[in-house]
Amino acid sequence: MFKVCHNRSKATIMNASWIDRTQKTIDQLESLKENSDADRLEMVKNMRFAFGALSQSLGGWMQWVNSPEIMSQFSQEELKNMSDKIIDMVIQFVEYDRDITDFGMNKGLGKQRQEEGSNFVI
Repeated sequence: MFKVCHNRSKATIMNASWIDRTQKTIDQLESLKENSDADRLEMVKNMRFAFGALSQSLGGWMQWVNSPEIMSQFSQEELKNMSDKIIDMVIQFVEYDRDITDFGMNKGLGKQRQEEGSNFVI
């Protein structure tokens, strides 16, 4: 995603910069995944990095979908393809979230959270 910009040449530069940064992030994520020697702390750190990358990407997407100026550049078919792909990815993520939460609850994390006075939130 590129930041909303009214100057076309500046937008092109920002878009190229976003693509370069995104590719570096993808490369780093793939490198982290390939490290089969990672200990538990490294795996947690890797998940934090992955969620940070996802958060940044979601921020860009939110800029796009909240901008009629940007979204009007896409055809109905392109928007349909984007919408379907995003919904499929979100369903897969939320299903995994549900399953891993259930797994954690079965390991006693729900009881631990109750004792600490905090609740799981979706």
